[in-house]
Amino acid sequence: MQAAEEKVKAKTKITQAKAAEKAEAATARSHAERKLAHERGKAKVAAAKMELHQDKVLHREEAIEHHLHKHGGHGHHHHKHGVGIVAAPAPAPGAGAYYSTAARHHY
Repeated sequence: MQAAEEKVKAKTKITQAKAAEKAEAATARSHAERKLAHERGKAKVAAAKMELHQDKVLHREEAIEHHLHKHGGHGHHHHKHGVGIVAAPAPAPGAGAYYSTAARHHY
């Protein structure tokens, strides 16, 4: 929700910058003044877009930090918590004496 609000604010700033450019260009008395108004408008629009991108970066950083904190920084491991690998019990003395360990693993 926060990201949507930031995006709306940025879009509003862009629209205001364009409207201010048109108003300034309409009151300009020469071609040079109109051109200057257009350049100022472009700068304001670029600044508003840059602010939007900075907000996106901050939001993404916060999301990543939250994810890492929530998952302990281990990335995506799909296993059940509390369940570990348990070693197989050692074979009884003399068991498997006729087979090699390599042959046992192929069955």
